[in-house]
Amino acid sequence: MNTITIAISDERLRLLQKIADRLNVSIEDLLLMSLEKLLAQSEYSQPDIRKISELDPEVVNKFYTLAKQWENEVAGMSSTSKMSQHPCYQEIINMGTKIVPLLLLELKKNPLYWLTALSTITGENPIEPAQRGRVKQMASAWIEWGKNKGYAIEENV
Repeated sequence: MNTITIAISDERLRLLQKIADRLNVSIEDLLLMSLEKLLAQSEYSQPDIRKISELDPEVVNKFYTLAKQWENEVAGMSSTSKMSQHPCYQEIINMGTKIVPLLLLELKKNPLYWLTALSTITGENPIEPAQRGRVKQMASAWIEWGKNKGYAIEENV
């Protein structure tokens, strides 16, 4: 077994401890679970780097910085309406259509989180009435919409 040492801020450590406490696990176990999930995701679906490289790196970095901050600050919040009113989420929306490919990519990982942003940015709603309330089907409708509009980032399987 190998050892990894990481340096994190006190604020992040407190956040990790809260999450670990809520799940009744140690911080080490929480980190290992997160790493295992990340590794499992990367094994099955890697984004096409060529497509991401077509996007402005500053836009990509800004999006992921805001998304991570938003995720950390709304952790444990149950209202998606309140989550979408958060300043980071609103700033993501204000980035406009250039981030639609990133939102579609993230929608595959977190189907619920980015539906409001996509609808607000594009002014569209590809979700059929029969799909409403069915998060995976709603996400699939948006992903199909993105492919048809040329926004989707293809993934390698």
